[in-house]
Amino acid sequence: MTVFRSGIVEVFSFFRMLKFPLHILGASSEQYSELLSPYDKTPLAKIEKADANALEKALQNATDTFSLMKKMPAHERARILRAVATQIIQNHSELSLTVAQEGGKPLKDAKIEVTRAANTLEECAAEALRIAGSEVSMERSPAGEGHRAFTIRQAVGPVLAISAFNHPLNLLCHQVGPAIAAGCSIIIKPASQTPLSCLKLADFFENAGISKGVINVATASGKDIEVVVKDPRIRFITFIGGEEVGFDIVKKVAPGVRVSLEHGGVGTAIIEETANLPKAIAGLVKGAFYHAGQVCVSTQIIFVHQNRVEELVNLFVPTVEKLVTGDPTDEKTDVGPLMNEREVIRMEEWTQNALENGAKLLTGGKRISASCFLPTVLLSGNKEMILMNKEVFGPVVVIQPFSDVSALVENLNTRRYSFQTSFYSQDISQCLWAMEEIDSKTVLINETTAFRVDWMPFAGAKQSGMGTGGPKYAIADMTEEKLIIFKK
Repeated sequence: MTVFRSGIVEVFSFFRMLKFPLHILGASSEQYSELLSPYDKTPLAKIEKADANALEKALQNATDTFSLMKKMPAHERARILRAVATQIIQNHSELSLTVAQEGGKPLKDAKIEVTRAANTLEECAAEALRIAGSEVSMERSPAGEGHRAFTIRQAVGPVLAISAFNHPLNLLCHQVGPAIAAGCSIIIKPASQTPLSCLKLADFFENAGISKGVINVATASGKDIEVVVKDPRIRFITFIGGEEVGFDIVKKVAPGVRVSLEHGGVGTAIIEETANLPKAIAGLVKGAFYHAGQVCVSTQIIFVHQNRVEELVNLFVPTVEKLVTGDPTDEKTDVGPLMNEREVIRMEEWTQNALENGAKLLTGGKRISASCFLPTVLLSGNKEMILMNKEVFGPVVVIQPFSDVSALVENLNTRRYSFQTSFYSQDISQCLWAMEEIDSKTVLINETTAFRVDWMPFAGAKQSGMGTGGPKYAIADMTEEKLIIFKK
């Protein structure tokens, strides 16, 4: 339903206060919890919670249906994925609003996410048709004579996908899409704040013809899902979230279970002396404040050569101050809410910590509601600041001058995080040097740390995670090679 008022389009959620039952074949807990908007606490829906019996049923379903998925031909898996992508586009407006309402992402960015989600599944469909083994040469020594050998790739088994709130549709497509493409059944644990996108996606898969029980949505708490994490019937776990939880999962899985972790880090951009700052500003601002900084590769620190500090500040701060903070369902909003008031309080505390450690506040630094914190820019400060050492996951960025880029990179390489690092320069020699010397899983030359296209490898190392995202790479993780040997 759409209501026009004073030239502003107000869209009210299709989901509002509807009841959403469990998406686990054969299970019902009859226990519902109310889902509230992170922006203004407006009730959105009632979600049935998965209890212990429901989680056990999800495990049984995933185990029982895995044989169906394993035998499903690749072209049929690809057809299903393409059909779901089509449904996403057909329901684009509704899904975009859902992402904005339940996750707090500004509507203009939510629309982009929905389009990306469909593209992700199209990529998964294409990759499903490319899954193959290879021949192994056997005549390298007399022992191998008279033999022929080759490998085939097969699905590893039931998958558990634990997802995050900040991209509630596209991140799920990056987890569910590869699982279906590989021929796996799956249990999905969506973020507690964003189950609606997941439930709708699961419905789309069944509309596309996938058997009931292949996809199970475990709307449960992180603590309750531990029983599934530990269960040996799960053969692969894909996790997106905080590092403490991720590495705790690694300790709890059954022997032989593979795990992929996508955490975050202290996203860093380095502005070398020759950088084209006017062209860099838009990307730097987007990288820092996209989704209120609640992105695993959000730009948190901008290191800028001391000769360019004033120019950067004069370009960057006025651009930040033009950003509109507020209601995520308003088309004009650039920066939406944080997930809860605790996070807003943390932004206040970390900003104050920076000021106490010598930083200067250039703009922002305060809340404008219980859920919204103004985009904040700080200048300088010492290395003891929390912001220099921990992921902020919020709309705060620090500008830090430097004089020696070699010394800077050497120091940054000692950090416990390794994900995406940006390097801005017009000196090709410096760019080639940075490409090789920066210890980061991805080095972006003249591009924001938050850049991603959905087919590229996407991964963190050290405390930032392990394993690699992206359809091609996730499918490789969710399949295993089997060696076949023939003796003549």
